[in-house]
Amino acid sequence: MHPEEINTWILKITCIFWLFAKLIGWRVWTTYRLFPTAPVFESLDRIPPAVHLVLLLLQVLFIVLLLFPMKNKIILIGLLTAEIFSCILDQSRLQPYEYQYIFIVLVFFVNMNSRKVIPVAVIFILATTYFYSGFSKLNEGFVQVMWVKAILNSFFKLSPQVAGMRWLYYSGYFAGVIELVAGLGLLFPRVQKTAAMVLILMHLFILILLGPLGLRYNKIVWPWNVAMILYLYTLFLRKNEDTFAFSPIFTGWNKLVFIAWGILPALNFIGCWDYYLSSSIYSGRTPKMTICISDTSKCRKLRGFFQYNSLNNCRGSATINIQHWALTEMNSAPYSEIRAYKILQTKLEKEYPASGLSFYINDRKH
Repeated sequence: MHPEEINTWILKITCIFWLFAKLIGWRVWTTYRLFPTAPVFESLDRIPPAVHLVLLLLQVLFIVLLLFPMKNKIILIGLLTAEIFSCILDQSRLQPYEYQYIFIVLVFFVNMNSRKVIPVAVIFILATTYFYSGFSKLNEGFVQVMWVKAILNSFFKLSPQVAGMRWLYYSGYFAGVIELVAGLGLLFPRVQKTAAMVLILMHLFILILLGPLGLRYNKIVWPWNVAMILYLYTLFLRKNEDTFAFSPIFTGWNKLVFIAWGILPALNFIGCWDYYLSSSIYSGRTPKMTICISDTSKCRKLRGFFQYNSLNNCRGSATINIQHWALTEMNSAPYSEIRAYKILQTKLEKEYPASGLSFYINDRKH
């Protein structure tokens, strides 16, 4: 397949499934919700709600325009500006798929006059996404939360006794190893197709696991998984015999791709870069926050998100799991960083001062 045809398909895939994400999680892009925004700067809280909505409409407009042949730098820079400013207004919007889509559009923008570099940069983004995603899963948190509880217990309906068998329990580490090795394989021509097929099978399993036939969980990542399958098919399996040289990644503005996707994610393992910007999703490492409520009558607006569990820090009183709240109301996860949680805590304490709220953060750094 000709490189320009590959570029066309990459951009179409990005735009179509980005639109799906916008529609599924439209509340996260507005302030028409109870879940507080977490702006990068406190002063941005004064931005009117109408600005959030206008930015969303501009994003959708620019994405739709990119589906047509009349592509130019104004549309690309308009989309990038609207997306970045909107994410600055609320960190919850900077999800892993959003970060990836932004960079793919950036790749098109900086390579308008060197279109052959675009597939190379996108392959690098995909390869490093899988590498760091797989590497981040090599921890006890992933095995306990995702492998045992979500996959073995909830999906395959295995009893705790069976799932706790030593060989089955520790086989959860293979999921991370397979993903990171396949990610590296995308960089080597001899094994690219095999690696791509392995990763496509992985995404199909994720879609079954999280989708309507499985746990019915976090629906906003369903289209992202379909997009990743189509990226892999387009770049590696669709009668593509081209060999891509990766040297352009180290030149010009493409260095941003190399730094953001090749170097910075490694800093996450020492606490110096964000989880969601390091492909650390469903890794069992991200911080979680729980809210305990002493007087539920003082925050009745939130009653739709109350849970009761005597096994946590709240000792039987009403709780709100931030992850559950965000996914229930916005169809999107919260931004899993302690600084964002602290912003939410400050706002909720101010909004419901008589509720007796207590906040507990479970931080799995390693």
